[in-house]
Order: sequence, then C-alpha cells, then structure tokens
Amino acid sequence: MKIRSFIFTLLASPIMCGYAQTNQVTELIENYRYREAIRLLEVFPQSIDNLLLMADCYQQVNDYNPALQIYDSLSVCYPENRNILMAGAECAYQSGNPDLSLAYWQKMNTLSPDNLFLQTRLAVAYYRAEDWQGTIRASEEVFKQDSFPMLLRMAGDAHINLNDGVGLVYYMKAFEKDPADHLALRNLCDFYYSMQLYDTVVTLTDQYLSGINSDHKSIGQLNGMALYSSGNYRKAIERLQRNVELRDSSYTTTYFLGMSYYASKLYFDATKWLDIAYRKATPEPDVNLLYYYGTSLSRTFDRKKGIAVLDEGVDKIGKIQEMLFDYEVSLAVAHQRSKLLSKAIGYYQSAFKRRPQTYSILYNIASVYDEMEDTEGALSYYERFLKTAPAEFNVDGEPVAQSELEKLTSSELYYRAAAQRVTELQKKRFFDQRKK
Repeated sequence: MKIRSFIFTLLASPIMCGYAQTNQVTELIENYRYREAIRLLEVFPQSIDNLLLMADCYQQVNDYNPALQIYDSLSVCYPENRNILMAGAECAYQSGNPDLSLAYWQKMNTLSPDNLFLQTRLAVAYYRAEDWQGTIRASEEVFKQDSFPMLLRMAGDAHINLNDGVGLVYYMKAFEKDPADHLALRNLCDFYYSMQLYDTVVTLTDQYLSGINSDHKSIGQLNGMALYSSGNYRKAIERLQRNVELRDSSYTTTYFLGMSYYASKLYFDATKWLDIAYRKATPEPDVNLLYYYGTSLSRTFDRKKGIAVLDEGVDKIGKIQEMLFDYEVSLAVAHQRSKLLSKAIGYYQSAFKRRPQTYSILYNIASVYDEMEDTEGALSYYERFLKTAPAEFNVDGEPVAQSELEKLTSSELYYRAAAQRVTELQKKRFFDQRKK
C-alpha cells in the first residue's frame, strides 16, 4: 500500500488517533538512535506530530525519499498547514531537489502573499533552483519593503547569470548595506578583477582585512591576487604567505605566491610554490603554469625536470592548435550558414594556415566566394584547389556521365565539381566582359 493512502487512511480514522509515548522516542532521538525511533513511531498512532517526527528522523539519517513521501501525503491532507509545507520544502532542498523545494515555497506564498518572510524564502528558493528570472521577480517584491543584503547579493548573481549588465549594481548595494558581507565583496571584486581594475580590488579588500577580519582566507587570497596583478609583488608575497599560515594551500594561493616570487626573480622560492600548484592543478596544469614552473626549475637546481615540464607545455600547445583548427572550421561553417560570408572566409583562411595540407578548405573558400558572386575570388580558389589534385586525375571540367560519377571517391567528386565550376565561371566572365 502506498504511504500516501496509508497515511491518509490513518489520519482520517478517529479510532487511530493518539499520541506516541513521547519519552521513549525522545530518549532514542537524544541518543541519535533515529532508526529505532522510526521503528517505534511506526507502531504508534499516525498523528501529524508523530508523522512529522518520523519524517525528521528519516532526514537525520539522510533517508530523504520516505521523509518526502510523508510530507507529500500530509500536504495533500492538510494543504494549508504551513509547518508541513515548510518542513517539506527544507527536506526537498536537503535531498538535492531544489525544484520540489521551490514548489512547496510557492504553495506557502499563495497562502500569505504579503508575508515578508515567505516572500524572502521564495526568492531564495528560486535562487537555489537557478531560476534567475524568478529570483529577480521575487526579490523585487521583497525590496518594496526591505533590502536584505543577502537577497541583494543573490539578485546580483541572478543578473550576472542573465548577463544583463545590472549585477554589479546589486553587489554594490549589498556591500553598502553590510560591509561585513564577504560574499558580496568577493563577487564585487571578482567583477572588478575581471575588468583588470586591480587597484580597486586592492583598496576594497584592504579595507575589509584591516577593518573587519584580517584573517579571512578568501578575501586575503583575492587581495594577494590583485597585488600581484598590479605589480606589487612584495606585498602580494606577504599577504599570500599569511594565507598559507592560515592553512590555505589551494591551487590559486600557491600559484599566485609562486608567480609573485618568480616576478621578484626569487626562483628557488618560486619553484617551491609552483611545484605545489603543479601537483594541485586539476584536471591538469595549464600552459602558463607549465611555462613559469618549467622556466623556474631550469633556472635553479633541476634543469632536467625543467625541460620535461616545458616539453609538457609544448605538447599542450600543440593540442590546443589542433583544437583551434576544428573550432575555426566549425565557426566558418556556422557563419556561412548564417550568410555572414566575409567572416566565414576569414575563419576558413585562418584554419588553412594552421593546416595547409587540408586542401578541401580551398574548395570551401571558393564556394563562399561563389555564393558572394565574387567571380575572381571564386576562380582563384577553385584553381588553387585543382592544383592539389593527383597528377593522374582528369580535371578538364567536361561533363561526366552519371555512371562515371558513381565510381568517383568523395575527393574526386570535389575536384570534378571544382573543374566544372571553373569552366562555368570562365564562360560567365567572358560574356560579362563582352557586354561591357
């Protein structure tokens, strides 16, 4: 029997009404014996209080499905009971189902649409479900009555995710309302850092570190990054070393600490920290780290390892070059299909420079010029393409019977099509010149 109908039957039956022996259940819960408490509650009358207590016990042992089934059943029987809806919302979020949690908060909000607390929780639920438009809409309702710093920051995140250019305003408002909100500060400074406004980042993080929390690792790390990026390597080293003392051995901290030493030409210290960053890099080190770590090694005690690391960087660059060819061909095709023909030619030409043995690109460029009705450009590239044909292949441009075409490979078909198109374009050019 499904738990919903089972609970509904029990709740509807006056015979089954009653209370659990609270002292026994309480004792089990106080001793963290939640499974035993559940087994005991299963044999007691299925009152709302007992069912809610059972659901909470399931949550304590991270067994969310039976807890959610209880909340779902109770919410059907008592659709206006806010305690049930709120408990179901929290359980759904803990279970990793933010959409279901949002649905519960939406139900509660319809019961009390003007309740500021419920409006705020609804906005948070939209945010957790990554519904950015819903986050902004619900947040704006709250802002009509109050401007909570946390909600201002979340609204800023929503605007950033929608890339509408408004997010920074909300981060600034959040930080103005609560200068101790390190998350708002971090988001604000991340934006300034991405805009290369390093001095602004240094100023804001310095104020926080000197006035609120001198040992905040995340803000300290950002301060060190900005100091390095603005060229103040000595202060960057001091700040990032402090982070290390605070047991921050993250990739970012060790990388920028190593880079600060490298920029100061202190290669032994640079090697130490870049080595840690190298080992922490996931999924693998990038080319910048490989270059500076390899160079640092080659300037200190382990030139052999330095060469190996630099070779690793060269291999990675080679792979990137291969990927860039594929990207540029795809971009060319996409632009051609979008009728952005000049851009398509640019991407095809760039791809051909990377891999000049891929002769089919010459045909593609010719076809784009052909589509643009640029006869000279099309002829130039068709003819360049035909020069790459095997010596034994006939490219005279004369029509070929269907039976013969079926015997040709795909490459031979392209050569045949190019030859035929050259003949047609030459005739067209001849008649066009005669008209003049």
